[in-house]
Amino acid sequence: MLKEVLHTIHKHKMLSSGERVLVGLSGGPDSVALLHLLKQLQQTMGITLFAAHVHHGIRGTEADQDADFVVQLCQQWDVPLFIERFSVPELAREMGVTEEEAGRMVRYRFFDQVLQKVEGHKIALGHHRDDQAETILHNILRGTGMQGLRGMKPVRNRKFIRPLLNVTRSDIERYCRDNGLGFRIDATNRDTGYTRNRIRYQLIPYIQKNFNPNFVDALIRMGTLIGDEEEFLDSYCREQYEEMTVFVDQDNEVRIDLKAFMSCHVAVRRRILRMALRHLRGLEDVQANHIDSVLNMLLNSSTGSQIQLPGKIVVYKDYEHVVLSYDITMNREISYQYHLNIPGRAVIKENNMEISARNVQSQEVSFLSPWCIYIDSDVIKGKLRVRNRKKGDRFKPFGMEGVKKLKDYFIDNKIPRRERDCIPLVTDEQNIIWVVGWQIHQDYRITESTRNIVELSARSLLENKNYNNTSV
Repeated sequence: MLKEVLHTIHKHKMLSSGERVLVGLSGGPDSVALLHLLKQLQQTMGITLFAAHVHHGIRGTEADQDADFVVQLCQQWDVPLFIERFSVPELAREMGVTEEEAGRMVRYRFFDQVLQKVEGHKIALGHHRDDQAETILHNILRGTGMQGLRGMKPVRNRKFIRPLLNVTRSDIERYCRDNGLGFRIDATNRDTGYTRNRIRYQLIPYIQKNFNPNFVDALIRMGTLIGDEEEFLDSYCREQYEEMTVFVDQDNEVRIDLKAFMSCHVAVRRRILRMALRHLRGLEDVQANHIDSVLNMLLNSSTGSQIQLPGKIVVYKDYEHVVLSYDITMNREISYQYHLNIPGRAVIKENNMEISARNVQSQEVSFLSPWCIYIDSDVIKGKLRVRNRKKGDRFKPFGMEGVKKLKDYFIDNKIPRRERDCIPLVTDEQNIIWVVGWQIHQDYRITESTRNIVELSARSLLENKNYNNTSV
């Protein structure tokens, strides 16, 4: 078995010389065999071993005895051990999940904490071939995509490794007997109240007896084939995702070209959405029905539609983009108004902008940026203000004779609905003078008869902020 495990380690490049490896040690035959195997390879591979054990607070004195066993084992084998005691049943009740799910959460969280503490590189887990078959079948019963059908990866996130994934439970038990290794048996592993145990002790034996005696091998073979196809599709979709993504904010937003996205096959669209969600906040609590709801919204709803996903993610349909955003400002009512003196400036904290006004001479006028405009000072009626839009707003865009509803102007210029409340408006006591970054009022333009000129300019207070707009 050592030869098979070593082959798995090399094939999937699980370990490198100098790495510090944390072994999840329950005390059962799988984890004991794993620690023993890695202990044998420790010197030749140049790795350093640690172990971590979680007392789940479920089995009373038996769990205490498990902890005592792993303490003695690690002392005997000279492996530093870390132990966590946690009430998994209590956590399961608080979170409304099964004890299986809560236990997994506690273990992985603790493993991560220990790995950081020892400045480690890998976490070795004792999952084996039979576990893999059970996982695949469990995923089938729950309803899954290709990732679930491939089962557990030998290496996940470049951190979790499963060196025993190609050996069977009977291989491991034989290895323990041959090497005189003691281990603990968890009585809950026989409790058919747990879904995985019913799969292990009832469903798989039934299928083997009545349909296919080689059912486990068939599941593993299917998982391997699908895994190869999954890797190809993931690579292809990653290329498509990078090509059609037009804006990525590390923390808050991803924008994808809507036309390119909708031209993809639906399977590719699903994967691209998952990639974008994974970039923002991960895929925790995001299910297949959430992804399909987004696709349905994009296909059948009008521009400006949105859908809320778990993790405070909102997906919008803009004129030209699919926008996935963690910043859900459009769900909050935005209202602001600031005075703007000449000369002077107004800081708009709601959107991190600064609007400035100053008197200039005609030779200073330069129409090179939509963020700097010039108006006839003598046309201004009263004092200047900066505010966001209000219901019923109207103004006369440059080049037009009549007034236009501001809402219609936004629609005509394909300004996303969620951005409209944040666009500053420079006004006097009667009119909207400037839709900042977009357009000025026709009656305030400078002409040959203009004698006094005011420059209005806007800038972002956020470093390297880029604006998408049309020119004035």
